[in-house]
Amino acid sequence: MKQIVLCFSLLLALLSCKEEAVYESFESLEGEEWQVGHPVLFVAEIPEKGDYDISLGIRHTTDYEMANLWCFLRVADTVGNLWKDSVDIRLAEPDGRWVGDGHSLKTLEYPLTTLPMPVEAGKYTFTVVQGMRTQALKGIKDVGLVIRRRK
Repeated sequence: MKQIVLCFSLLLALLSCKEEAVYESFESLEGEEWQVGHPVLFVAEIPEKGDYDISLGIRHTTDYEMANLWCFLRVADTVGNLWKDSVDIRLAEPDGRWVGDGHSLKTLEYPLTTLPMPVEAGKYTFTVVQGMRTQALKGIKDVGLVIRRRK
């Protein structure tokens, strides 16, 4: 019994060590569909220069019909620097098992490496567009951006 309590306590301590987000926002998509011409926009204020982990968050239902999600990312800072990238987010394993957490609603964070590190303080505008060859992606519920200070 003591071993179970000790293991549970250790697991709880490890899970609680996740750095609090400097910025976290999710935008819900109307009708759980991501239209091809519908950009999702985030304006994040970075409080100070430093190293940050930046992730794109995706929440989708199990009705999503594909195993991946291509996204085009554009990031602009307040002094005019612009970065562009495309990311291929794997949502399902080749055998069909979903990658994200949850049951009928799956959530995952995809780490981005687009920005040079360290990031300067200031406002950053992130624009995300779905890059699949489908007019409307059914089953995509929310698109988000999460920024955490790296330890």
